[in-house]
Amino acid sequence: MSDEQGRVWVYGIVPADAQLQQLESRDDLPDVWLVESGELAAIVGDAPEDDAKATRNQALGHARVLETAVRDAPVVPMRFGVMCPSDDDVASGILDDQSEQLAELLERLEGQVEMVLKVEYDDGSVLRQIVREQPEVAELREAIGQGSEDATRDQRIRLGELIGNAIEQRRERDSAAILGQLEDAVLESQNDPPEKELMVLNAALLVERDGVEKLEQAVEEVAKERDEMHFKLIGPMPAYHFIETEEPAAA
Repeated sequence: MSDEQGRVWVYGIVPADAQLQQLESRDDLPDVWLVESGELAAIVGDAPEDDAKATRNQALGHARVLETAVRDAPVVPMRFGVMCPSDDDVASGILDDQSEQLAELLERLEGQVEMVLKVEYDDGSVLRQIVREQPEVAELREAIGQGSEDATRDQRIRLGELIGNAIEQRRERDSAAILGQLEDAVLESQNDPPEKELMVLNAALLVERDGVEKLEQAVEEVAKERDEMHFKLIGPMPAYHFIETEEPAAA
């Protein structure tokens, strides 16, 4: 426990009777403890030192603690950086002040976890397909290869526009198709903006805790059909994308 002013870090909220066996068994995570009030408990620990390295480590530790806890119990994650002066302030300022909202969220999240699916085009494959389908792209590439950088400036701009538009059209079509193929394994989905030019899908998927394997198998089947893409499924993790919480008064 920590009573040092402003130094209790709040990771997330779980039911007071949660059995966090995996969290307790890990020795490669930050030291944490539970602060309980009524039917709720907060996973808390010591805050990092005020330096960049400690903060980076805390960011990694914050995510890993929550991802470990959610394997055993529903978790309402706190945003990164929530701190309170003491354990008592965690109980009164977060658990008690927001008890009704937090209890409702935990009940709704019972048996549910978030998975994140990231899909990217293979750059060589998608470019070859675009060249085959759009003769102007092939013509521009040939012209650019035969001229100087200054002389082909307009062609290079036009080529970039054509390829960008083609990728965007493909992204819209393919992302919708992939999510459609996975809908039987998913409760809800939220598609975030692409992180890279060739990213097809960057989706948060809400699934049943006991349905993770079903989703993994479904993604594997879709990936076999789309060898021009690279699939990466991450999780399980707390349902970051599917809940909203108020800023804690004691933060």
